[in-house]
Amino acid sequence: MAGDDAKDSKELHQMLHPAENSPSHSQFLTVTASPRRRQATPTDAASAHSVCLVEVAPGDSCFCDTDGDSSWKMPLSHFTNRKSSKTTEDGRNLTKSIRQYYKAQDKLIEEFETLAEKGYTDEESLIQESLMNKAAVRLSQLSFAANLLLLVAKSVAVALSGSFSVISSLVDSAVDLLSGVVIWYTSRAVKQSSPYNYPSGKRRLEPLAIVVLSVIMSLASFQLIIESIQKIVTYTSDKSGTPRFEIPTIVITASTVVVKFGLFLTCYLVGKRHGGLSSSVGVLMQDHRNDILSNSMALVCGYLGSYEFAQKTGEQNVVFIDPAGAAVIGAYILVSWWNTGLEQIRMLTGVSAKPEFLSKITWICLNHNHQITMIDTVRAFHFGNRFLVEVDIVLPKEMMLDATHEIGESLQQKLESLRDVERAFVHVDWETEHRPEAEHRID
Repeated sequence: MAGDDAKDSKELHQMLHPAENSPSHSQFLTVTASPRRRQATPTDAASAHSVCLVEVAPGDSCFCDTDGDSSWKMPLSHFTNRKSSKTTEDGRNLTKSIRQYYKAQDKLIEEFETLAEKGYTDEESLIQESLMNKAAVRLSQLSFAANLLLLVAKSVAVALSGSFSVISSLVDSAVDLLSGVVIWYTSRAVKQSSPYNYPSGKRRLEPLAIVVLSVIMSLASFQLIIESIQKIVTYTSDKSGTPRFEIPTIVITASTVVVKFGLFLTCYLVGKRHGGLSSSVGVLMQDHRNDILSNSMALVCGYLGSYEFAQKTGEQNVVFIDPAGAAVIGAYILVSWWNTGLEQIRMLTGVSAKPEFLSKITWICLNHNHQITMIDTVRAFHFGNRFLVEVDIVLPKEMMLDATHEIGESLQQKLESLRDVERAFVHVDWETEHRPEAEHRID
């Protein structure tokens, strides 16, 4: 049993600590969830509240504040005093990984300070979220209109030049139209709640739509790569049909780069203004960034592989540059959207939250009510773009049902007020002798 306690304590500490392999002397989050099969030891004989500690801080650190009504709470000063200056000049002699560790540590302490200063119900975040959803709809409409105009303009450029690089840009714009429609639809659908048909909301439509888009974009890019390779093979035996890249084509392609840069900058500024990017705005921003790079390469490669450049230099082998550039553009778009799709799939399949977020949840639970004697389990995993949180708290065995319900429900509401939490479930128990597999089915 002692071996199980030590193993469980180590696992829970690793789960809550923001840097698993960081130096032990600089570990700052000293309070962990109570190991299973272990009874809490009261920290104060006069207090009914107890917290199980794993000692990784100096021995004179005391988390029991004896002054005031909040004496049972964890003093914030024990964390703020551990803020490090080793991320600046004081840490210039440290390795990059250690500086990153201290940076993550300071960021989590700042999260605790924000919770203590602003409270848990952040109305400002809710307002910002609503504004972000409206902005996502407007940006998707703007992007759709711009892509429609660019599609027409690029069709003219393809007809004039016959350049494979410009064709790749045209295919990209065509798929952009589809992505704009899908994102616009999902943004509207998320806003239209249906508590009976969709009790947990429709937010998972966003990552699902992004997965579908990533598949479509990847297939289109793959087909473009194949066509470009075939054109390169054709040029080895027959260099006829060299694309023309005259002034109208140059103007259209350059205008596309300018328009896409403006849309990219708009998405960036909207995200900065509202304190972060939603999935929809993030996808639009990524799409515009890809278009800037792809159209810039189409402009350069299309001209270098054109009839005009071949006549100017007297070198006929430059015709290979145009299809080669188209293949590079397709490969870049393929890899970019493939990675985006994988990231969204991980979220849809319920990947666990990072240790920093688990530490934040644990902090909230420990400081929620003085009747909570232990935190048995803290678990959070992706439920789409946000998290589903499960917390097991331990209350005195003799407490009445109405009192335990009030504590559990208020903690649940507090957790769900966090911006990154989709749903929170708080389970109340009176002991920690059980194992997790005894409560839930584990496949």
